[in-house]
Amino acid sequence: MAPQADQKLQSSDSVTKESSGRKEVYFEGYFYDVTDWVKRHPGGRIIEFYTKSGEDATLPIQQFHQRSEKKVKAIMSSLKRRPAELHELGLEPQVLKRHQALTEDFQKLYRDLESEGYFTPSLPHVIYRISELVVLAALGIYLISLKSPILTFFGIISFALFQGRCGWLMHEGGHHSLTGVPNWDRFLQSVIYGLGDGMSSSWWSSQHNRHHAMPQRLKHDVDLQTLPLIAFNSKVVKNPKDGKGFFVQHQSVLFLAIDTLMVATMWKLYLHPRYVIQKGTYTQLLFMALHYTMAYHVGFLNYIITVWLASIYIFGNFSLSHTHLPVTDGPLHWVEYALSHTMDIEPSGWCDWWMAYLNYQIEHHLFPTMPQFRHPLIQGRVRELAKKHNIPYYCDSYANAVMKTYSNLADVSKELRH
Repeated sequence: MAPQADQKLQSSDSVTKESSGRKEVYFEGYFYDVTDWVKRHPGGRIIEFYTKSGEDATLPIQQFHQRSEKKVKAIMSSLKRRPAELHELGLEPQVLKRHQALTEDFQKLYRDLESEGYFTPSLPHVIYRISELVVLAALGIYLISLKSPILTFFGIISFALFQGRCGWLMHEGGHHSLTGVPNWDRFLQSVIYGLGDGMSSSWWSSQHNRHHAMPQRLKHDVDLQTLPLIAFNSKVVKNPKDGKGFFVQHQSVLFLAIDTLMVATMWKLYLHPRYVIQKGTYTQLLFMALHYTMAYHVGFLNYIITVWLASIYIFGNFSLSHTHLPVTDGPLHWVEYALSHTMDIEPSGWCDWWMAYLNYQIEHHLFPTMPQFRHPLIQGRVRELAKKHNIPYYCDSYANAVMKTYSNLADVSKELRH
């Protein structure tokens, strides 16, 4: 049944958005005019991804803003809209039919999980995770202070784990899955990432949301934009000279050994400080500065080693769940992005802790605001959704994921060599 018009309704016979320069997103049966809203969107210009032909913003808006549904609906109601004709989406009839079926089943699963409490934050879990960070930091600094070579070694490991696991937990804050209150979660994220890693949470969120919107999508997913250091796929290389560069040609060796530290250092000393100063987010700058009081107690050389190990831990693990999977350059359904362009890794107690539940990458991409420790509980139901729609559900062991990641790096180098 066609959506009913209201006072905000524009005539469907009005001049097309292509000729007028308007930017519209498709949401729940309507095209909404976001031409003026793009610059005011709190999440940045990511909204422009959904103004292109073939894009359906219904599920992305729903899942990105699951904690702010009423606020989002109020904003949407303030925008001009017009009823959408399905042919305007620019999709083939069979694709449109498939997407409609996927949306219907995904919506049912989402509402079921929501009503069953899977999105409800867990204060005890948050306290446990923060307590773990405090223990790792305190233990690391204490062991290093004893000046024993053996204890210093273990202190470095502990402080490196502290930094790495700060990265995991701030990630949850960025997705509003800690307290479930966006403002509180963003504050916790800035504290954890600033104190723990000396980095800017708002910069990270602005980039990470683009990855979540369209994983492995060329010219959209920032995790593919890693030149000149790394090329996870040959299709990201437009200039042949870039593919023949030293770093790309030796990336299977340099990725963990050198690239991770180079990126972390650039982030800490240049990119993140510049960003917070430009944006005027001085609270984040304060937390970032306080990080170096801990670095002082660790010692310069020890600190460099901990940053190197922490960057290996973070970047090495994040790369396992999608960098070796196929890329796409066209519109896909929200569910297709998650199932076809990310993968799960070894559901097990040790891996759940080691990767902080981000080994359930498919579930995380489908439901980014769900507390991540609940992802193991819904894995079976997501598998059923994939099976019903004949979409492969990728899940592999940790060891195989590592081998696939490094084989892919080597294969891309070889392909670009000729």
